[in-house]
Amino acid sequence: MISAMFLLSVYGFSYVDSIFFPASVRPQFIIECQFREGIHIRDTEAEVARMENYLRTLDGVTDIVSAVGSAHPRFLLTYVVPIDIGSHYCSILVSVNDYKVIDRIMPVAQRTLEQMMPDTTINVKKFVNGPGSGGKIQLRISGPDPDVLRSLAQKAMEVMASDRETMALRTEWGEPVKVVQPVIAEDRARRQGIDRPMVARAIMSNFSGIPTGIYREGIELIPIIARAPQNERSTMEDMRDIQIFSPMAGRGIPLTQVVDSFSTTSENARISRRQRRSMITLHCDARSELPSILFARVKPEIEQALNVDIQAYLGREIKPGDHTATTIPVKYDDMIPLKGMPGYFMAWAGDAEDSADAQQQLSSGIPLFFGLMVLVVICLFNAIRQPLIIWCAVPLAFIGVTAGLLLLQQPFGFMALLGFMSLAGMLIKNAIVLIDQIEFELKNGKLPIDAVIDSGVSRMQPVILAALTTMIGMVPLFTDVFFVSMAVTIVFGLGFATVLTLIFVPTLYTVFFKIAPKS
Repeated sequence: MISAMFLLSVYGFSYVDSIFFPASVRPQFIIECQFREGIHIRDTEAEVARMENYLRTLDGVTDIVSAVGSAHPRFLLTYVVPIDIGSHYCSILVSVNDYKVIDRIMPVAQRTLEQMMPDTTINVKKFVNGPGSGGKIQLRISGPDPDVLRSLAQKAMEVMASDRETMALRTEWGEPVKVVQPVIAEDRARRQGIDRPMVARAIMSNFSGIPTGIYREGIELIPIIARAPQNERSTMEDMRDIQIFSPMAGRGIPLTQVVDSFSTTSENARISRRQRRSMITLHCDARSELPSILFARVKPEIEQALNVDIQAYLGREIKPGDHTATTIPVKYDDMIPLKGMPGYFMAWAGDAEDSADAQQQLSSGIPLFFGLMVLVVICLFNAIRQPLIIWCAVPLAFIGVTAGLLLLQQPFGFMALLGFMSLAGMLIKNAIVLIDQIEFELKNGKLPIDAVIDSGVSRMQPVILAALTTMIGMVPLFTDVFFVSMAVTIVFGLGFATVLTLIFVPTLYTVFFKIAPKS
């Protein structure tokens, strides 16, 4: 029966949701907005003012602070400043009177702001208690050619956009922007002693301006920018009248003497790199469900759309019926090659990478410390069979853990993992107490079967009371968002395993030592 319960719990654990770190109970949430690339910062301010007016109408909102063109200062350890900031970016910090109203306000604000500004990427999200930056689901694509990376990213974005639960889909590169490039007449420019950097500086000083000094007003340092008047830099035709200094002529000459024409092209607003390789990163979040559920749904579709090379990644030949994209696990900083595209790779980031990193750090130390625990138990009994019985009782906690997480609808995350690891020590203690009592009864001359039965009866009360006090002490944490999954893991795992241990350990002891029942 116990074996059937354990197998059922293993099967039921597949229905338990997973999450890396729970959201914070801070009475604030943040709205990240990315307007169209190349927008003027004054236009961004006007759009943000519209958003602020709407947010003030929401019930429960107390304060609003906006950072236009940049992010807020790092006022929280887990708050990470994004790298794709600029005149198109805005971060709005919204404070509420109670964190419990955030779950009600956020979906409404997300839908309304998306309808108000359909050409803007809106991401309404909570603060998190653990590490994490950008979207909960991230995809990195690296390679030498930026245009190819753009096309690969577009394929992945189409898959993400086809899912209704996806929101705030964006890339760190942003959309391509139109730029005006002068077509320089190289022969005439050389005769005048003018090169490309000189032309670039002349255009920049006319439109953007160049710093010429600093004005101090109290503790404020205000830069002094010199540039052409407004009427001389309002249209593209004004570029033809820009004066550029010629070293050969010793005076300023019109720019048209060294420039044949001006062409309009599109280029990437930003290009990010990782390990000195061009890399484009896609970000997205889930609307109402957990990111892990959305990630499990879009992961195989994206890997199939990008045509990942599973055989090269796994390092073995793929047999018929084994060619599925779901065979690729998520590992920390893992680069997956793309089939037929040498030099191009993809890797999953976001919560999946953070979780894989945490598990990797934990798994590196777990064998050592569990080995020490086994060694201590062996030294305690100076035998092998007793420690083996004790460690066979540890997996029984899995039955209660699965039942508790499913019953209270809690995800299995980093805190639940820590709770499960601490649970192992508690169960080992209970089993040691029970087996030590059996050994004590045998030394006093009792029959083996009587020693097993009497030990189970005499140790039942202290073992149950010790487990009950621990469980009662963890119950108040059920109301804490951060520790609830750990508390559920310990309470249900310890409760089920304690009862089963009182049955399983004596039974297993009689099997290992071949103790016959009374006639």
